[in-house]
Amino acid sequence: MTDIAPTDPDGAADGEASALPPWSKLPLRLFDLIVMVALAVGAVLVLRWILHPREISSGLVVGFLFGQNVALVGIVWLIAVVWRRASWRSLGLVTATRSWYRRIIPLALLLQFVVIVTNVLISLGLGQPFDNPQIALIMPDPGDWAAMVGILVATAVLAPIAEELTLRAVLYGWLRRHVGPILAGLISAAAFAALHGSLVLLPGTFLVGLALAWVYERSGSLIPCILLHGCFNAISTLLVFIVAANQ
Repeated sequence: MTDIAPTDPDGAADGEASALPPWSKLPLRLFDLIVMVALAVGAVLVLRWILHPREISSGLVVGFLFGQNVALVGIVWLIAVVWRRASWRSLGLVTATRSWYRRIIPLALLLQFVVIVTNVLISLGLGQPFDNPQIALIMPDPGDWAAMVGILVATAVLAPIAEELTLRAVLYGWLRRHVGPILAGLISAAAFAALHGSLVLLPGTFLVGLALAWVYERSGSLIPCILLHGCFNAISTLLVFIVAANQ
């Protein structure tokens, strides 16, 4: 299928979009993706093995989140940049037109609303309160400011960078060299939802993954995706902190 050149939602008002999308020069192969998945699974298993004997605490959760996301970035760098000599541009690390940055907060708020409505509908369908299993994991003890800062940095900064590099720059980028944007978006969104590991969260995270794939497709830059993902996660994490503070 013919590639769709990245576009600005306002047209060319902020400058001409690049004629070729970043994934057009992505040198990765299917074998590389398989190696990345194997290394990522191995890294997570090693982290869990290291941390398993210890009692779960906010500090342990922060350490696991930091380690997991740093490992993902390291794997992408090792395979894509060092081994396959991928340029930063081919990984989407180029600036987007200014109008995309103005849309980050409104889009993040819209996604929050969509996910909340989705979760409410799931709750009504199941006939029981919606229970997000990740809340208990990242909820720090009241007044533990160090844990709050660590969790916020991990979820709103490190996770968006690691996940967007892995799922948008690498997976979506590779898929777009072989299939159209709709199928690539569906597959990458499904992988994004599966990565979060909870059946009850699948519908909401799948919709977020679709939105992030759309932003990458239309902007031709990974930066708006990272910022949108980070803003969305920051809002979600701060809401968890508010709940913790009121307990």
